[in-house]
Amino acid sequence: MSKKAIITGSSSGIGYQYAKYLSKQGWYLDLISQDQKRSKNSEENLSYEKANFHVYDLGLKESINSIINTIDVPDLIVANAGIAINGVIGELNPDEKEYYYYLMCGGVIDLIEGYVPEMIKKGSGRIVIISSIGATTAMPKSSLYSSIKAGIHAYGRSISSELKNENISVTVSLPGYVRTNAHKRAGLNHLERKVPNWMWVNPEQVVKETEKASLRGKSEIIPGSVYKLVRPFLNFKPAMRAWRNLTKRS
Repeated sequence: MSKKAIITGSSSGIGYQYAKYLSKQGWYLDLISQDQKRSKNSEENLSYEKANFHVYDLGLKESINSIINTIDVPDLIVANAGIAINGVIGELNPDEKEYYYYLMCGGVIDLIEGYVPEMIKKGSGRIVIISSIGATTAMPKSSLYSSIKAGIHAYGRSISSELKNENISVTVSLPGYVRTNAHKRAGLNHLERKVPNWMWVNPEQVVKETEKASLRGKSEIIPGSVYKLVRPFLNFKPAMRAWRNLTKRS
């Protein structure tokens, strides 16, 4: 019997590549995206009969509740939906901050906790949370994004330990710069020009390494050999200065 996955943020980037990867293995897929047009494009590009496409704004609590109430418990949850946020401290208004925190942290927690009790009853399941290397690294002018990703990273690590005895694995993926359209949509086009090629990973690589780690029951994965090597040094002052110079606008 084919297994079933829910993937959020599935219309592009890491989410779309995860859907593509699992489709090749015959999974049933519930694919969730916020944008109707991108969802339709991904449906046409994926062209997979075992996929159902849903449009929800995951920054809204009622969307999470609707998903839990209408989509059956999956064998795998891939919590990937998110958006790049950039701005100096105090720049975002309270409504924006609340929305982003729910989209990438609170809503992820609500989605997972809505399904975990049934996973426990089944006696199996996997959860993948796409966080960011920014969860463990200081990110000037992206402090909100970093704090959100740190929050969901901490949550993922904690429930990974808690659910081990329930035969449910939880893996948090911490990618660095990934070649997707997320930066363009956030108005951060300059990053593609200024960040060197060796610092980028493609979404296919992120999916392959993350899924491999999940199947092995690992609680955490940093995709890309470069980021595995440099992570211990990322919070040193020279690295911070270099990062600020690389990412600042001209």
